[in-house]
Amino acid sequence: MTVRAEPVEAQIKLLNRSPFDKLRVNGIVLMLVTILFPSVALAVEVEPPRLELAISPTEPTAGGLEIRNPGDKSVEVRVTPGPYRFLQPGLKLPSCQDWLRFEPDRFTLAAGATATVAYSIQPPENLGADAAAEYLAAIQVDQFPAEESVRPEQAVHPSTNAQGERRVEGPTAPKARLTIVPRIALPVYLMIQGREKVDVELAAVEPRVQEGKARLLRLDTTLKNRGTVHARPSGTFALFQGDGQMHRAGPLGKGIPVLPGTSLTLTSYIPLPPPGPYRLVTTLETEGQELLQKETRLEITEEGEVVRQREP
Repeated sequence: MTVRAEPVEAQIKLLNRSPFDKLRVNGIVLMLVTILFPSVALAVEVEPPRLELAISPTEPTAGGLEIRNPGDKSVEVRVTPGPYRFLQPGLKLPSCQDWLRFEPDRFTLAAGATATVAYSIQPPENLGADAAAEYLAAIQVDQFPAEESVRPEQAVHPSTNAQGERRVEGPTAPKARLTIVPRIALPVYLMIQGREKVDVELAAVEPRVQEGKARLLRLDTTLKNRGTVHARPSGTFALFQGDGQMHRAGPLGKGIPVLPGTSLTLTSYIPLPPPGPYRLVTTLETEGQELLQKETRLEITEEGEVVRQREP
């Protein structure tokens, strides 16, 4: 009699990715996985990278995801709803995880192929009585290696030795198999129509010296979201010399969405300017509200320190 050994699957959730960059395996992780597990394929690619929708509180919403396999082997793909993964500690916002359904939710994707997964969003019946304006969740896309049958050389044969002890013989004994499971977590932001309020405050701009191998001028820009839905602000800074000449300009540091009731500090660095008076103009742009600007006057001393001057 031939007994086939069923390998033990140990699924490791390798990647709970931040979806704000291109949805591939992180470069460092990919390098390590490629070295240690050369048979592991790249993670699948998903479009769009996130769902940001204004939905009716009473009607279902439907759409689709495009999932592509850039690798050279077939993979099993599983799509499930999950919790929003980017909350700040202590922050609680309502979840829409239970509203999401997918079809198909598990399938085989051939090398180089693209599949469309339909999603449907069904709000609960009592949503109209809820005061919340935004609900959060994530779409989890897991990639599994395509299933392989046990090869003949993996067959295990039980036998009995001279002492009557039963043992297992064969070229391959049962072994645990480690399965690397790349995961992409797409954030989901569902805003309830009629309840959206965008209100981002340019709360503070703080210039200071950053010590290091080279002394830098560090610009910390703090934003506060006083609205009811998340916002994706972007902005610039411009540093002018005392005579009005522009010394340096650039974008504010890269940030993540500002959730309702939270603050976010964006940080930018520039080489420390020569001593003298300066005027820093910070501009913030947020879709759905007027342009915001804040002016900060400062002086760089001969000792290389930053002194804030009275606001104009």
